[in-house]
Amino acid sequence: MNQFEVFHTEYLRPSRTIETVLVKNEYSSEVFFVYNYEGISFRVFKTHLGLINFFLDKLDSDFHFSSKNELDDFLSEVKLAA
Repeated sequence: MNQFEVFHTEYLRPSRTIETVLVKNEYSSEVFFVYNYEGISFRVFKTHLGLINFFLDKLDSDFHFSSKNELDDFLSEVKLAA
């Protein structure tokens, strides 16, 4: 099971944020970027470039969740690059 922590939050508006999340287990770690849209939509990106391209309407997110619980479950279980 992975552990994760938000180590930076950028506020675009009071109810829209971009969170930089470190996900780690005993073997590896990886950083994800989460766009939180008003607490009802969570888009997860593996790269900063993917996040930028999303806002430029060029790409969709790598993962999309409709609740904080779904996001937390994903981050707890996601397979990390070795």
